[in-house]
Amino acid sequence: MRQEIDKIKIKEPPIEELSKQRSCLKSTCATGCGCFTILFVISIILLKFAFGPSTKELKDLPISFTSKIPIYDVSNIEKITHTSGKEKSTKIERAAFLPKLVLSPFIIYFDKNFKYIPKTKPEGEEMNNIDKLVAFMQKPLSDERDVYKIEWIELDASQNFLLEYYKTELQKKGFEIGQESNSKDIKEFTFSENPENITGVVYTIDSQNTKYTDYMSVTVNLPTE
Repeated sequence: MRQEIDKIKIKEPPIEELSKQRSCLKSTCATGCGCFTILFVISIILLKFAFGPSTKELKDLPISFTSKIPIYDVSNIEKITHTSGKEKSTKIERAAFLPKLVLSPFIIYFDKNFKYIPKTKPEGEEMNNIDKLVAFMQKPLSDERDVYKIEWIELDASQNFLLEYYKTELQKKGFEIGQESNSKDIKEFTFSENPENITGVVYTIDSQNTKYTDYMSVTVNLPTE
């Protein structure tokens, strides 16, 4: 019996086999990371193109804008631009669909407090994984409000007068004025109106070497009607 036991040899896996297994594991990890990297790069490129064509120059402002926001010296406006919130959001959602789909299993698993997944069911009713997937995929990634920007160049009025004009006129329309920030030549402040979800910025540049206000812009985020 002892001789038979001695004849039994414990066969260890060849070193080549272990090397192959480690090599396969590394290859799998590298391939996975490579796929995510490629996907990320493609997403960035698509998002870059998504932002481009949405901004258009306007000749006049719509009544939906002028009825809510005061406009200084209409006849001397240099440029008006409009960025469609819906158009921009649609392009971003299309570009981000695949990355969101890839990330969705991780978000569904780790997001226990619904930080990234909106709750779509009444309080007390649990959401299953399908509900969470649908809610996550349908959640907008960008602000869907329209963006209007009005610009002036070389205004005769002083910088302080322009800022006070807008603060006064915006407050008359029920806007809250944020704290003014300023540097040597640049002064700006934010404003907001919560019930209608309107926000904006008044931005001015006044070089000490000129007798006029060099530049002013009013940028407004306005819900699409």
